[in-house]
This record gives sequence, C-alpha cells and structure tokens, in this order.
Amino acid sequence: MRKILLPLLLLCSVLTLSAQHPKDIMKEPISLGMFQVTYAFHFPALDLRTDYGVSNTIGGSFSYKTASNWLLTANGNFIFGNRVKGDRISIFGEAITTVDGEVIGGGGNVVNFSINQRGFHFQAETGKLFSLGPNPNCGIFVQAGLGYLMNRIHIDFEHETYNTPYVVYKDYQYGYDRMRGGPAAHLELGYLYLSDSRLTNVAAALEMTYARTRHLREYDFRVFDGIPVGYTDPDLRFNHLYIGIRLTWIIPTYQRQPDEFYYN
Repeated sequence: MRKILLPLLLLCSVLTLSAQHPKDIMKEPISLGMFQVTYAFHFPALDLRTDYGVSNTIGGSFSYKTASNWLLTANGNFIFGNRVKGDRISIFGEAITTVDGEVIGGGGNVVNFSINQRGFHFQAETGKLFSLGPNPNCGIFVQAGLGYLMNRIHIDFEHETYNTPYVVYKDYQYGYDRMRGGPAAHLELGYLYLSDSRLTNVAAALEMTYARTRHLREYDFRVFDGIPVGYTDPDLRFNHLYIGIRLTWIIPTYQRQPDEFYYN
C-alpha cells in the first residue's frame, strides 16, 4: 500500500506546487490542483436493479486542470444504500430462516437487524473544460475514465449483543453477501464553477458508471427447496449500471488575488 500511496502523494504535491500560479483566475485560464469532496445519488439499471434500489456515494478526489483546460482526476467513492430487493428468505435462503423470514439468534429470540448495500468505486479520469461563465476557468466539462467497482449486501447486527445469530455472524456473512466486482467505465457531463474565493468553488454533473462484474465469493450458503446454491459460477458476468447526479465542493490550490488599490 505504501508503494502506491507515496508516489500518489508526491504527484499531488508536485501538481499543487506547480499550480501556485501568478496569473489571475478571473482574467485568464490557469493551471491548478483541486481537492474535492463529492456526494452522488444513483438509480440502478441493468442487472443491478435485481438486487438493489437507489443508492448514494460519498468520496474524495484530486483533480488537476491545465492552463489549456484539460482535466486529470483520480477519485475514490464509498457506495451505500438501504434498499436491498427481495425478502429475507431470498437473501438468507430457507435453511436458517423461519416461515416468516425471521432469523433466530443465539439467545433463542428473533433477531433485529438491517440489510443494506455497501461498496466502493475507484477510478482515474481525463476530460476537457469548455469555458463558459464569469471567468475562463468556469464552464461545461466532460470526463471519462476507467476503474474498479465492488458492491455487496451488508447485514448489521450492532444492536444484538446478547442475541447474536452465529449462523450469519462475522465470516459467515460472506456466504450471503453476494459480493461482486469488476472493471468499470465512467462518463460524466457537468458544470464547474471556480471563483477568486476558496469557499464558492463547486461542480454539478450527470454521470453514468458501468461495471462488468463477477462473483467475488467462491461459495453461496443459501438453500432453496432443500438444495444448496453451492459454488458460484466463476464465468458468470453481470452488467451493473449506476445513473445519477454528483455534487462536488472544491478546495482549490491557487492563491487568492489581492484586491487592487490605487493611490495618487
């Protein structure tokens, strides 16, 4: 991990230093680095709709804009949602659930738990900014990139300290979480607003992320009609598509231009 993080930090530092440009952002295009905090709301499509509903992502990124308005971006996003499709019997199978789809804990009582979507998405992107707005560093941008995406079902038993269902606890969850992952392609179209202030720098974009995923768990513990699902198919592929809106708050690295005063 250090072999990857150290070169990335060094690259960000070099780009940040090179972005300390004497030019005025309000008058001409400049090169600059941008640290970004993002939130996105997504609708599922293709095979993703079988397991999940709408989801959210939060993440961070570093983007570098050249003086000719080309964009280079690296980002990472955490995926989360509380809309997992199917009842508890379809998620856990029939072997460990009651006829009502409940799970009995180690204390002999019905377990209270939540079922959510979790995942992550890392990618590198490149794109172009087309100046439009109050200064040459604002405008419509298009970006595309490649990365890796993973999603799974997360089962939360945090309130069941004394009634833990050991059949689906800790490592046993891995047999029910349907973890899938694979290479992903990303496309976004949005608007970037940069000003001579560190607080009012934002972006908004429409985006699509397509991932070609496969099973990341070797075995599925679920049982239906007395027959276990068993080993997953290593050759089976899924088409996952996220469509949504992304909002970004930007911390730029350029220096604010001083106010101009004239004296006679």
